[in-house]
Amino acid sequence: MSKRIKNLVAKELEKRLDGTESLVVIDYIGISANDVNKLRTGLRQKKVRLTVVPNSQAKRAFKTVGLGAAGSLLAGTNALVYGGESIVDLVKELVSSKKDIQKLVIKGSLVEGQFLDASATEALAKMPNKRELKGQIVGQVLGPGRKLAGQVIGPGSNIAGIVKAVIEKREKETPAAAA
Repeated sequence: MSKRIKNLVAKELEKRLDGTESLVVIDYIGISANDVNKLRTGLRQKKVRLTVVPNSQAKRAFKTVGLGAAGSLLAGTNALVYGGESIVDLVKELVSSKKDIQKLVIKGSLVEGQFLDASATEALAKMPNKRELKGQIVGQVLGPGRKLAGQVIGPGSNIAGIVKAVIEKREKETPAAAA
């Protein structure tokens, strides 16, 4: 490949990766074309991209866009998987695809500047994603508020019930006293 073509490839990768904070590097060697298409389709539904990259151009693009730590993962045949709502969703999809596609190898990832090896990357699949975490946090924040509201309202409703019972008792006694 000529130097000019290599530069164009590196520039295109820079454009694609600009703004990306997290990505996963996979090895796709030995995977059939049908399996790759199935994998791409599953990822595309989650707005995730899979891009096969030449190592030297990818390393150069990584340095330019601030993902230099991911360069150590680039050995052999590689594809970058990036995008989507969260890296956790992306890894969950890859791990579930790995069950069907035996030759799919997750080499590692870069998560918001933090380098993770293959086992740590696969461990991300067991974690809740951003949406689930937000739901858990909201639930924990609202829980004590609900208890407090229940404790504040509880005695008031008890007093209201007692007052109502006294009123009803007086209403029943008043007609009997008048007769």
